[in-house]
Amino acid sequence: MILGPRRIALIGAIAAVALAIIFYPLIVSTPIDLEKVSIALSSVTLSSGEAVDQELKLRVTFLVNNTNDFTLTTSKIDYELFADGSSIGSHTLSYEDVPPNGRPPFFSGTSVPLSDTFTLEYSDSNAEIFNKILGDTAQIEWRASGSSIIESGTTFVTKEFSDDL
Repeated sequence: MILGPRRIALIGAIAAVALAIIFYPLIVSTPIDLEKVSIALSSVTLSSGEAVDQELKLRVTFLVNNTNDFTLTTSKIDYELFADGSSIGSHTLSYEDVPPNGRPPFFSGTSVPLSDTFTLEYSDSNAEIFNKILGDTAQIEWRASGSSIIESGTTFVTKEFSDDL
């Protein structure tokens, strides 16, 4: 079969569009200024649990502030939680199974709270802090440190953070 000039031009145009769609994210990137993104520990509260359960559910809330000129989002926040200077464990707040358009948007010039449920299991080594959390979470010095994947439409960068409450 002999292809005419119009068919060759059409095939060439289709190929060019296909290549543009495939390679666009590799060519174009949105430069995220990590200095304009902050992640702060906003609150840690006891959401459920009793001494007899030997398990506490803590609601950990982060406040993400974006002062870039464009909207960002995140796929996950990995963090280690400390109570009165002692590590009580690590956890991941993940949106990886959510499509990018369904993840929490960090609009320019706004702060967005993101909450996670952190489970603390009782053990002999954490008995003192476990009972102190049961008593009153406000009397505890909290700290969270970790990293988050910050994303724009075509760029992914890692933001390290550490904050006290």
